[in-house]
Amino acid sequence: MSLISLVAAGKDFGIRTLFSDLDLHVGPRERLGLIGPNGAGKSTLLRVLAGREPLDRGERRCSARLNVVLLDQEPELDPNRTVLEEVVAGGGERMALLREHGDVILALAQDPSHDTLLARLGSLNQRMDSCNAWGLEQHCREVLERLGIGAASELLDRRVGELSGGNRRRVALAAALVAEPDVLLLDEPTNHLDAEGVEWLQSWLDRFAGALVLVTHDRYLLDRVTRRIVAVERGEARPYEGNYATYLARRAEEEASETASAAKFRGSLRRELAWLRQGPKARSTKQKARLQRIEAMREAPSRQGRGQVNLASTARRIGKQAISAEALGVAVPHRELQPGDLGHAPRLLLRDFSYDFSPEDRVGIIGPNGVGKSSLLEVIAGRRQPSCGRLELGSTVKLAYFDQHSEVLLADRAQRKVIDVVQEAASRVDVDGVELSASQLLERFLFPPAQQHQPVAKLSGGERRRLHLCRLLIEAPNVLLLDEPTNDLDIQTLGVLEEFLDDFRGCVVVVSHDRWFLDRTVDRLFCFRDGQLERFEGNYSSYLERQQARAAPPAAGGDSSGTAAADANNGAVGSPGPGADTAAKTSRRRSFKENRELEAINRDLPLWEERRRSLEAKLAHPAGGDYDQLEALTRELALLAERIHTAEERWLDLSDRPA
Repeated sequence: MSLISLVAAGKDFGIRTLFSDLDLHVGPRERLGLIGPNGAGKSTLLRVLAGREPLDRGERRCSARLNVVLLDQEPELDPNRTVLEEVVAGGGERMALLREHGDVILALAQDPSHDTLLARLGSLNQRMDSCNAWGLEQHCREVLERLGIGAASELLDRRVGELSGGNRRRVALAAALVAEPDVLLLDEPTNHLDAEGVEWLQSWLDRFAGALVLVTHDRYLLDRVTRRIVAVERGEARPYEGNYATYLARRAEEEASETASAAKFRGSLRRELAWLRQGPKARSTKQKARLQRIEAMREAPSRQGRGQVNLASTARRIGKQAISAEALGVAVPHRELQPGDLGHAPRLLLRDFSYDFSPEDRVGIIGPNGVGKSSLLEVIAGRRQPSCGRLELGSTVKLAYFDQHSEVLLADRAQRKVIDVVQEAASRVDVDGVELSASQLLERFLFPPAQQHQPVAKLSGGERRRLHLCRLLIEAPNVLLLDEPTNDLDIQTLGVLEEFLDDFRGCVVVVSHDRWFLDRTVDRLFCFRDGQLERFEGNYSSYLERQQARAAPPAAGGDSSGTAAADANNGAVGSPGPGADTAAKTSRRRSFKENRELEAINRDLPLWEERRRSLEAKLAHPAGGDYDQLEALTRELALLAERIHTAEERWLDLSDRPA
């Protein structure tokens, strides 16, 4: 049984076909993920499923009583309601019961002995007990707090129209979850959520009893929540059974098959063209048929491979110093000033931060929303002054800042052509020794020539983000500041951006809640904790494993490592699924930094081995009875053995990747 069905559905956007002849059925307990490039039609397909967007062809079938809730990227909220009122209003059946209960109570106040009203009140009480309608307001508060809003009580009483865009999105998501509909349609629900919020959302979706259709760039969430994938691309919507990892395996097989078919087609065409160039004099029926076949082959629209953002390093040379911070402090106004608030002192977000960013640093900055991550990037970018301390950029630094609202910077260029926006920054760029025009660079960013001459206003939100990224990179920076770069970018663009950062010869500082992106791009983390930055060596999954090990109760015998390992093996949030890490490591070539790392291991490993042999010899033939020295040598040998083991594992990992 299907809850929503699209039959022979088609939808066009101007002269472009988003999808055609689509048959899609959403059944009970469905877990469906929609993926595809920005502008391919994923959001439009969600609106069609919700009944908010009409089809150009085909039909949509569903029950009139079906409760469908859509979280749009630009949600429509009542600006005059408070935050709590807006979420409570989305309470679905429970809210309807509360309203009906209130009406019956008012009616009974006028006629307390009315038998029909008393019977109706008894029935309502039973129904409200069964669905816990009495606790709706408390439930709304709990959901808001989990999503990063409810902790600030004054925020619950603010008008929705006064909120920032990120907070409005979180309020809309809370209202959608509280509604608990039959079909829940989510368009990029993780945007503006911190890591804890994403983890909570994932667990909530696991328990959700209705059907779910999900559009998200969060690949961990997509892999662990969905059981079916529909790829929307080039006017087609192709279904794949299984989660995101299964989809990737199937797509790899399809691309290999398509490549072989394309090679076979080119071989046939070359042979036919060679025959044609011989200029046969006779024009028999058979030869004319062959000529017609050649012409048909030449004009046949070959199935293009999937568009690929082919980025290569465009960074200019950087010196020995990138960014130097000493005793840095960051403060912001305590809150938006209201009448009578003039005495409030600025709120200190960060104090006493000292660190020298190296030219090859890959640093991630993490922490809950509102702690100061974006403010720190603004200070580094020169958009905000530090409250104290010193910040210095190297003399050769060319900095590019990709902030959360990059597409807004294009608002004043909405009527300008896409290519003109890029040419404002530079008309040509050198990419790996090859000079590219702005038009050629745009093609690598999935903007075909026809789209390059369209106005910016016709681009989707994700396409505008991609355009702004293209505009930044054509300026060839050597320091990249990325603030939530994964927001509104499609998975395909993110994958190639990650490859670009592997080869980028410069400093990268990333603020992100995207666990997959952090795992792929950083090797050092700074975590906001009580107004200071706590440093951690490793990627996000390693950081999360350490946090889980800290929180887990000690196992028998005091060994807590088994608990952490078990959590990781059981698919703990933030750690790659089985085989995902291996696939990611072997599917790409070594980056510039990884080549340097391999050289260092090859240089250091023999020295460590020699030192280990020396220590073993000293322990085998101790001189005298200095037990303190023997204990020190034993500790050094144990640490050295662990270092050698780690280096050997890393050497094997790096050696498996192509250079």
